[in-house]
Amino acid sequence: MSCRILLIICVLCFPMNTGFADEQSNKNIASCFPQMVDTHLKNWKNSQISTLLKKGKVISMRPMREHLQSTGKKAEFDGDVFFVELDNGLKAVFKNLPKDDLGDAHAEVAAYQASISLGFPNVPPTVMTDIKGMKGSLQLFVETRIEALNPGIYEHALNEVDEEDVANLHLFYFVFGQWDSGPHNILIVKDKEKTQLIAIDNSGVRNHQRVKYGELPFVRVCYSDKLKTNDWGKPFPFEQAKTIENPTTETLQKTFGDTLPASFYQSFKGYGLPFRYVIHQNSLWRQYHAGDGEFLMSFTHHLSDRTRKALEGLNLSMLKKIFTSAKNADFLTPAYLEAILERRDQVLRHFKEHRTYPSLL
Repeated sequence: MSCRILLIICVLCFPMNTGFADEQSNKNIASCFPQMVDTHLKNWKNSQISTLLKKGKVISMRPMREHLQSTGKKAEFDGDVFFVELDNGLKAVFKNLPKDDLGDAHAEVAAYQASISLGFPNVPPTVMTDIKGMKGSLQLFVETRIEALNPGIYEHALNEVDEEDVANLHLFYFVFGQWDSGPHNILIVKDKEKTQLIAIDNSGVRNHQRVKYGELPFVRVCYSDKLKTNDWGKPFPFEQAKTIENPTTETLQKTFGDTLPASFYQSFKGYGLPFRYVIHQNSLWRQYHAGDGEFLMSFTHHLSDRTRKALEGLNLSMLKKIFTSAKNADFLTPAYLEAILERRDQVLRHFKEHRTYPSLL
């Protein structure tokens, strides 16, 4: 009975898995949940956290939108997302996906594995899992009182975070192809008065894309044999990009007709921006964020020696390890992995030519 009372007191008195509780709080929580480990971001590389996420039993589950709104947070996302509490004290975010298309989940897991391999940025531990017959990604939930979506908060945080950390976030986004970046995919936390950025919602990593460092990427939207481009083996035609102003489903249908699948028109979102695109290798490639003057590109003039060495160490063998869980995913092709290394080479070449990176030990 005394153990049960102690457990109840612990649950009531200490926030489970804030991710940024002080050391004493983490010890108190751990005493309540013997299986639990310190989940501070400095320990996210600890494989025990992933093990606990995989093996923990769900004791409560509610829509994430409902949970965020109950705490006064904004909920700007799509998809079937849940706030989950496990019997080992961990809180997590579960994203349910169709069993025949788990690419987004594999990308989320790979983003975490890439952050461990490179040493940056801060991506919460993420695993593949099954919950109540649903399959998807399960990511450690990070508590924060700061709402990144409020006007000016994200920009202010970028000025507070260490320059190297901001640069590393941009470099990670560029090299691994997380094109859908911004305050909606960032958590801002204060850790012992230090501002930290947490990169979440990294499903954009799964998309094939073509890009030049310092420019917006063209993301492959769909493939169609009807396009008959006959340009296999030819370089990506950046200079042939076209733009449709004020795009609608109707204007796109007039432009492309039946050369694109019906699913493209059904899922089209304009975002209130021009539609800039390229047709290449029987595929439609879209330059998202084109025309958005407020969008912050994944570009930096800062590259530390630490980060340079980490990028130089990235190779095909390491990438295959990073994408282990995605080995059967349709997006994981040799060309996809080669594109990551090509973007990495662009970064290293840029800084070698400009010699703008400092020497940080």
